[in-house]
Amino acid sequence: MSANAFNCRILVAEDSKFYAGLLREMLSAAGYEVHLAADGLECVRMAKEDIADLSLVVLDVIMPGLDGFGVLRALKADPATAKIPVLAVTANYREPDALELRRLGATGLLNKHLPLEEILFRINRILYPDKEAIRVNPRVVENLLVRYQIDESLFTGYSFNISTGGVFIRTVYPPPENTRLELSFNLPRGGKPIRTAGTVVWRSEYRPDAPMAYPPGIGVKFTAIDQQDRRAITDHILSRLT
Repeated sequence: MSANAFNCRILVAEDSKFYAGLLREMLSAAGYEVHLAADGLECVRMAKEDIADLSLVVLDVIMPGLDGFGVLRALKADPATAKIPVLAVTANYREPDALELRRLGATGLLNKHLPLEEILFRINRILYPDKEAIRVNPRVVENLLVRYQIDESLFTGYSFNISTGGVFIRTVYPPPENTRLELSFNLPRGGKPIRTAGTVVWRSEYRPDAPMAYPPGIGVKFTAIDQQDRRAITDHILSRLT
């Protein structure tokens, strides 16, 4: 595995291949190293034997063989895995289940029907609970109107996420990689517009035949940004992650 932007490894235990694929695509695109377990027994084995320095387990509550409750008991009973945070997810959210999962040591319980962006936001907050823990270019989900110019052509689009190093802009017609552009946007709390040059470093095309956690669009790396603007973005991200 190559180094990832966050230096974090996440194990997703999920028996639905479709939902597991969505989570893997979203978390990989957000910079995390992602491993998949198809059931509870495989999750326990991988957490104990296969993945060094595991940062988080995203755990489906209802799985064949060994359910989420059993997985939690097994992980928390072993000193080698007891301190790994566990975020439980379920399509059938019940308050008694949430209370029992917390009693067993889960960090939280989320409904699978929530937007994937909200699950990513919760994962970011678990892995980066304070400012000192944040590493290279952490991202937060953010829906900002972005104006950008390529040569003489002007475009607008909405962001999917933003970091101190760049922004992902939704568009069904993503330009090629290495395209240079000028862009501007306002942060939610106002202030002067952020203006910067950027380069398309990756693109996500619309694929009707495959599950997509990321919308079609472009990942833009900032190449010329004022330090005051960078600090404003950083302050905004820190306010979301802490």
